[in-house]
Amino acid sequence: MDFSMEYEPQDELFAQEVREWIKENIPKEYHLFRDAYSITPEQWEIRREIARRLGKKRWLLPGYPYEYGGCDMDVSHMVVLKREFEKARIAHPPHYDSAVSLGAPAILATGTEEQKKRFLPPVLAGEVHTWQLFTEPEAGTDEANQQTNALRHERDKEYFVINGQKMFVGCWRGKPDYFLLLTRSDLQAPRHQNLAMFMCPANLPGITITKLDLYCADYVHSIQNVISDNAPGQKNQVFFDDVRVHQDYLIGGDHDGWKVAEATLLVEHGTAGPRDVRTPPENYVLPKFIEECSNNPDIAARIRENPLLMDNVASYYISNQVGRLWQIRNFWQQTNMVRAPGRGPQLTLYQKYFGPAAAMNLARVLGPYALIQDDERALLGGSYEALIRGSSLLAPSGTPEAQKIIMARSLGIGR
Repeated sequence: MDFSMEYEPQDELFAQEVREWIKENIPKEYHLFRDAYSITPEQWEIRREIARRLGKKRWLLPGYPYEYGGCDMDVSHMVVLKREFEKARIAHPPHYDSAVSLGAPAILATGTEEQKKRFLPPVLAGEVHTWQLFTEPEAGTDEANQQTNALRHERDKEYFVINGQKMFVGCWRGKPDYFLLLTRSDLQAPRHQNLAMFMCPANLPGITITKLDLYCADYVHSIQNVISDNAPGQKNQVFFDDVRVHQDYLIGGDHDGWKVAEATLLVEHGTAGPRDVRTPPENYVLPKFIEECSNNPDIAARIRENPLLMDNVASYYISNQVGRLWQIRNFWQQTNMVRAPGRGPQLTLYQKYFGPAAAMNLARVLGPYALIQDDERALLGGSYEALIRGSSLLAPSGTPEAQKIIMARSLGIGR
């Protein structure tokens, strides 16, 4: 296995093109945050504008077909594009959007040609903002247990009437244009054959959105690198009260919801699609932590007074490196078309178990400094406090139990 992440000589010319584009198109006011709660409305609009500029360049989802708004970019060029953005401390994609990260792969894999031509271009152009609406009070890990109904109108058969509730959805900033909405469409059909997926307009009459005041903005792995900008932060509840949606907003057919959902969940659980690459992200917190331990007089004194804290320093360092090697392994397998069922959930499960352990190590070494949010006194802009808060967040992208079930199924063994 080749662990090198260096460019091939023929890639350097494209890397220079990306650097020039970044220099000309990224507003100077752009700032990367470790905590999604810190993204202001102004910063959110900057991210939306970056997405639109990427869409105009066909670089928002560059591996997608040209006819839908991508540019059929090959893997090596996608790697260069991702890495150059990361070097510039800019997330790619630049903000939370469920259609870009999850909906587009599902539509490309399961939608009709007419649906692809209608839904994908505005997504790939960065023109719309979409929330994923799967989770309900009775449908979390068991996504097939949808209780939100989208039933065909008895008289106007081309319309569905939606009633129900979604929770822990959406993001901290920005009003959605669309919902990637999973519903129950048939009260009599067997399980998994009774679901429908919509790209539902978010401004229809009867839709109410209320914010949920949650403790965590995102989990540890995200906060440590540039994908913290993709974090949703605050979540919401969405209520549907006799909402009428036309059948044109279906993805697939009115009984194809589970097939579309599976395509979405495959990506959400860590398996990158053939039109995207997931390069191992750079960890920006780890080197700063080592620097604090070496050069911050208060932290260095804590370690001298209690040498056993070096075990926590070493544990945090080693665990991060194990996670990075796992990411490189997955990246190499994907780009070399190596079939490895369950590789995404393996990494995701490790990252979820890593979070609480990382919080313990940081808290023991840094002491009270790990819990400070204050801009003047906090270390690394409050990133450590955000990491410790995020260490308790295990549900996004599937709980640890869900990851184990997925791996068991991929291996052909029981739960």
